[in-house]
Amino acid sequence: MTKKLLPLVIILLSTALIFMALKNLSLDVSLSSWGNNYPGYTEATKMQQNSTKPIALYFYTDWCSNCKALREQVLASAEITSYMENLHAVKINPEIGINEENLAKKFGVFGYPSFFIIMENGSVIKQIRRTANVTPEQFIAQLQQATKS
Repeated sequence: MTKKLLPLVIILLSTALIFMALKNLSLDVSLSSWGNNYPGYTEATKMQQNSTKPIALYFYTDWCSNCKALREQVLASAEITSYMENLHAVKINPEIGINEENLAKKFGVFGYPSFFIIMENGSVIKQIRRTANVTPEQFIAQLQQATKS
């Protein structure tokens, strides 16, 4: 009996792992239009020189449960996706390289998630303070307040 159950257990565990991987993949796709890490940041700063769009910087880590909640419940929403068309959005994981770590230091990141708006070619930097337990609408209201001149 035990030998017959082993293949079934293996199949169930494999299926569960596949679904978990697909869920994470769908989250990556939802932020696929965002710049990624240091190269995304440098590209956004270049693009900002020729536009009036602010830069939105989202600092996160893979282990951060609040980052995961913000990403799944807010940043991946249709409302935020639509709103982010008004910004040069960049997601940065400071744990993947020295350039990303230095960016986090430059912006004074001391906890995750951290979210910043950079206006006017970097001369004005505003931090979005409330990132936990917010709805997409509340987050957009904070973005709108931060991007007011």
